[in-house]
Amino acid sequence: MSVLSAEPISAKRPQWAVVWALLLAAFVSLLDVTVVNLAVPSIAKDLEATGSQSQWILLAYLVPLAALLLPLGRFGDVLGRRRLFLFGVSAFAAGGLVAGTADGIRILIVARTLQGIGAATMMPQVLALTQVILPPEERRRAVGYFAMISALGAVAGPIIGGAVLSLDPFGLGWRIAFLLAIPPCLASVVIVALFLPRDNQRSSKSLDVRHAILVALAVTGLVFGVAQGRTLGWPLWINVLIPASVLLLAYVAHAQLHKVSDRVEPLLPRALLQSIPFLTGAAMILLIFCGIAGVPFTLAVALQAGPKLSPGAVAVALAAHPVLAVAGASIAGRVTPSNPWTLPVLGSLLVCGGIVLIILAFWTVGNDISARILVPPLSLIGLGMGLGNVALVSNTLALAPNDSAGAASGLIQTGQQIGIALSIAIVGSLYFGSSVQETTGQAAATALIFPAIVFALASLLCVLGAVLHARRAT
Repeated sequence: MSVLSAEPISAKRPQWAVVWALLLAAFVSLLDVTVVNLAVPSIAKDLEATGSQSQWILLAYLVPLAALLLPLGRFGDVLGRRRLFLFGVSAFAAGGLVAGTADGIRILIVARTLQGIGAATMMPQVLALTQVILPPEERRRAVGYFAMISALGAVAGPIIGGAVLSLDPFGLGWRIAFLLAIPPCLASVVIVALFLPRDNQRSSKSLDVRHAILVALAVTGLVFGVAQGRTLGWPLWINVLIPASVLLLAYVAHAQLHKVSDRVEPLLPRALLQSIPFLTGAAMILLIFCGIAGVPFTLAVALQAGPKLSPGAVAVALAAHPVLAVAGASIAGRVTPSNPWTLPVLGSLLVCGGIVLIILAFWTVGNDISARILVPPLSLIGLGMGLGNVALVSNTLALAPNDSAGAASGLIQTGQQIGIALSIAIVGSLYFGSSVQETTGQAAATALIFPAIVFALASLLCVLGAVLHARRAT
């Protein structure tokens, strides 16, 4: 199948300079989420936003990000990954400029939507481009670095955001949360524009716009329903919207296999939909994010409600998780076991064990729990995520052909976003539902049972995958 792609970078070109420029843009988009979270109360007060409008400061970014990752990942395969990456970073920076100078909440929400579209355009091209411009032996290391910057974004966001918003060095208040991203975005654009060759036009097929719109609508409905269900009290229309969105996604997958014209570039390449190993890897990544995202959410809420830690103290308490995730990602990026399921098995077991230890700590100590007690289990969780997630993403991407790398990356990242939304919604419902009748510590322990079960299941499935792979190899 012929599609657009960037020319390979020759040995004389600075391959890793381009890779780090790509990763810089991804880091900034990940950092933006956590920094803006801290700024929401100040924004709401300054712009006189209602509670619903305050939620949309976040949702206006997250909904288009989740909804458009898959279609725009595939569009990158067809229209050119370099072209879409540069457009996405530019749109993200422009949205940050508008948001940082907004004088009303409606303008700011529109700007956040533009940032979400920009991030969705940029993010799937990052991993897809690394798979194309680097030789096979260096691609796993790039995926490891991507996981590292993801973890750094999680830990650096609260720390950098808290410091910048507290010190307010330029007297800009909350506006610095948006303007902070512009300089690194410009640097990324300049490096990629100078050193990454232009995309080659090799596709005469048209885009599958109809199914792209259906996917965007389905993922929007699913993410919105899951994210807002508890807040709205789970009305009937939300309970209909979520399964209807899942059915619409299933219809699109079926249509991609059987109803796409040969003159149209499919949104989901048949090679991916017919690859059981790739779909298994993508499903495992979704499952893992469905488990992990609720853990820091629960701890952040419980540590402020129980032992009354400040937001800054909570950020420091949770730092062991992303710091060890960076270490685990670094190891996974350099190690290639003979059985591709070895690291995912080890990682899932470590995460499951860490969550169980936190549950036992809350049951034992209750509201008097200290940050010091959580460091060892959070270290296990971080190390396990670094080892397992990098291996899973790297192995799954390796199963996709180069001309489908954008679609594969978009599908994986869409699964991650859906998993995050499901995790926070389910764990949040368990926590806030239990906190009415139980202490904060007991409510946290009850809520964390769900991610513990998820990772126990993930461990069993990874063991099964390792056994099947070993049998096929003999």
